[in-house]
Amino acid sequence: MATRVAAFCILLASIAVLCTARCSRSRPTKGCGRTMSSYRGTIKSPGFPNPYPPALTEDDQVCQWMISLPYGHGIKVYLYDYDFNFEPNDVSTAYDELQIFRDIACSEADRERTFVGNLSATSLIHLPSHWACIKFIRRTLQNIQHTGFSLSYEVIDANSDCGVNKTTRLLSEEGYIFSPGYSISSYPQDLECTWLVESQPGSTIAVTFLDFQLSYTYSCDFAADYVQIGNSNTSYAFKYCDSDSPQPFQTRDNRLWVFFKSGQWRHRGFWLYYKGSGDSIDLDRPSSDYWKTGSAKYEWTRDDDTGGTSFVGWSRDPNKKDPFKKSDGGSIHLSYRFILAEVIVAVTSLLTIRN
Repeated sequence: MATRVAAFCILLASIAVLCTARCSRSRPTKGCGRTMSSYRGTIKSPGFPNPYPPALTEDDQVCQWMISLPYGHGIKVYLYDYDFNFEPNDVSTAYDELQIFRDIACSEADRERTFVGNLSATSLIHLPSHWACIKFIRRTLQNIQHTGFSLSYEVIDANSDCGVNKTTRLLSEEGYIFSPGYSISSYPQDLECTWLVESQPGSTIAVTFLDFQLSYTYSCDFAADYVQIGNSNTSYAFKYCDSDSPQPFQTRDNRLWVFFKSGQWRHRGFWLYYKGSGDSIDLDRPSSDYWKTGSAKYEWTRDDDTGGTSFVGWSRDPNKKDPFKKSDGGSIHLSYRFILAEVIVAVTSLLTIRN
C-alpha cells in the first residue's frame, strides 16, 4: 500500500512540475532586447504603441537587440514615427535615445545613427553589414505620454567580390556593392573589379552612392583609383575619383556596369545602393545559395519583437516541423506530452513489479 501511495505521489509531482514549466514558458520576459537572425522583422519599444515604462533599475536602462545574418547581406532599417522622452534638470537634460550600429557589439566606432526627441516621418537607414545592433536607452525617471519607437528591418544582397579579368554578375533587384574591405578596412592595392547588375527585362536601375572616399588625385584623368558606372562596359557614362560626391544615376535599360580600379594607395572606399524599377519576385529574400547547407533547407520566417516577449520557432524543412523546437532563449526541449507519457509508463512498471 505504501508503495502505491509513493508512486501516486511521484506521478502527481511530475505532472505539477510539467505544468509549472509550461506555464512559466508562456509568461513574457521582463527585459527587452535579444538576438534576431531572421531575414526580416520588427522591433518595438516596450509597451508600444502605449507610453513605454521608465527603467526600474540601472541594469534595465538599456534594451539591446542584435541582428545576425549570414555573410553576403546588408540590412535596410525603416524607423517609423518615434517619440522619446526628455527631462531637464539643474545640471543638464536627460534624453531617452535610440542608437543604430553597423556591428553586433554596439561599438561607438560603428554607430551609424542616433535619434532623440520626436519625428512624424519614416527614416531609412542603410547598413553595409550582415550585423546590426539596435540600442534603446531609457535615462528619464518617468514617462506618461511618449510612445517610443517602431522599426522594421529587411535583408538585401551585398557584394564586394573582386578578381582580375572576372565579372561578378548580380541578378538581385536590390542590393549593395562596395569596395573590398569596406567598411572594416581600406581597400587593397592593384585591384580591378567589375560588377554587372541585371534586373528584369523592361526595367531600369537606380543607383545611389552612400559613401565615397578614394585616394587623393588632382585630376580624374590621371587617377590611379577610380570608379566608373554606366549601361555598357565599353563606354562608361561617369568616372569618379578622390572625394567626389557622385550624383544619383539611372540606367537606360536593365543593365548596370560598375568598375573599380585601385593603384598603390589605399583609402576607405565606396558603397553604393542599387534598385531595379520593375516588379521584382521575392524582393526581400536573399539569393538561393544562402538557403542551403548541404541537403538541409531552412525556413524563411518573420521575426517580431515587442520588448522580448515573442517566440519564433524553426524547422529544417518548411513542409515538416522538427520534433525539437528552439526557443529564443536557445534551449532545446522535447514535447511535454512525450515526457509525461514516459513518467506514466515508469510508474506503472513500478507498481506492477511491487505487486
